Amino acid sequence: MPSGPDGANGTSRRREVSDLYATVLEVVKHYHGAARITRVSYGAGMPVDRLRNFVERLLALGLLKSEELDGRPAYDITARGQEYLDSYWKLRGYLEGLERGPSDERPSRRR
Repeated sequence: MPSGPDGANGTSRRREVSDLYATVLEVVKHYHGAARITRVSYGAGMPVDRLRNFVERLLALGLLKSEELDGRPAYDITARGQEYLDSYWKLRGYLEGLERGPSDERPSRRR
């Protein structure tokens, strides 16, 4: 998940908004339409009051949808939310490749 160490030197980095959106979407996706706010809070490592703001924003952007389940809201990822995750992980892969730099790549063969 995006909240881990940056990998280069083992230090933690501050999560950007895009990382937090991806984390919330990944946690919601894990519950297959039955993600309640408390479960998402634990999974994303965010307090419920802060998470509510993120969920409202994701709902407004069409990345999440909400349905009543046993009289309480439950969340599910939308197709657009899955597109966001696909793009997010692809971009993260590119950025990690750039951060490694040319010295970390395999040496070229000499002829």
